[in-house]
Amino acid sequence: MSRRKWALPRCIESSFIESRMRFLKYAVFVIGVAALAVLAIRAGMHEVVSTLAALGWGGLAIISLLHVPVIVIMGVAWWSVGRGAASPRIFVAARWVRDSVGEVLPFSQIGGYLSGIRAATIAGVPLQAAALSMVADLNAEFAAKLPYVLVAILSLMAVLPGDYLIRPILAALILIAVALSVAFAFRKRLIAAFENATARMVSRWLPEREVRLDLGHYFARDRFLPACSIHLVMWFFGTLEAWVTFHLMGVHVSVVEALAIDALGTSFRSVGFMVPAAAGVQEAGYVLVGLAFGLPPAQGIAFSLARRARDLVVGVPGLVFWQFLEAKAFRKPVSAP
Repeated sequence: MSRRKWALPRCIESSFIESRMRFLKYAVFVIGVAALAVLAIRAGMHEVVSTLAALGWGGLAIISLLHVPVIVIMGVAWWSVGRGAASPRIFVAARWVRDSVGEVLPFSQIGGYLSGIRAATIAGVPLQAAALSMVADLNAEFAAKLPYVLVAILSLMAVLPGDYLIRPILAALILIAVALSVAFAFRKRLIAAFENATARMVSRWLPEREVRLDLGHYFARDRFLPACSIHLVMWFFGTLEAWVTFHLMGVHVSVVEALAIDALGTSFRSVGFMVPAAAGVQEAGYVLVGLAFGLPPAQGIAFSLARRARDLVVGVPGLVFWQFLEAKAFRKPVSAP
């Protein structure tokens, strides 16, 4: 018999793949939560709870309010690459939704990105502009993180020469730098390949539309470089957030130590971006980096949980706001053709 006769119908095959991916996603999330529980138990639950209790509701309110400007300014960075499609406040709102879904719900970071695109399109940004500007914004955010991590490594080398973390981190940074250099050298070909792949994908979904993409437009210097600068400032602002959080928990660290812990800890989270909410990955990162500065594992876990609590305080209203946008779009009357 021919292979075509034995081939699964496309809809059944697609549904099967989606169900398997969904199962894998939740399985990874459960494993991450279990790893977090094991870390907390081994570190000492009493020490973790007592460190968090020192933060208190007042401290949680302070670090949550301190994070609000970060979301706003990162939304402006997104607008920098996508300006002309909508006002800055729409990109700020979409960034709020994007971070809320990625941090609060048991999805991978990709789920947050898609939700941000959805929120932007509901608010009036064309789908093509929302998606391509987000690609450029993600690249700007990643590019800005490299000098931040480099400064953190240099600080770590100055404060703790010969530390066990330096060599593997330097090796990873060199590999990333080489990959970025290659990507920059062939950027025109990569952009063209991405445009073609995206056009084919959209054409399959919306065959009645003519798809024309111009990703290079969003990587123009007057758009991309301001976004990189904004993200770089926000990465360094994360040092202040880390320093304030530690001191509110009664853990005294220097600014240099806060810089290294925040930069390298968030790098661990970036590695586990496919793990929903980076469960367990984020905590392991803060524990490992904290150990380099003599922080007990309980304090590293408490710091990570404090950040998760902050994300809940800021993110839950973001989810409510997203549902408000969805309800508003649902009630909007469809104009007659």
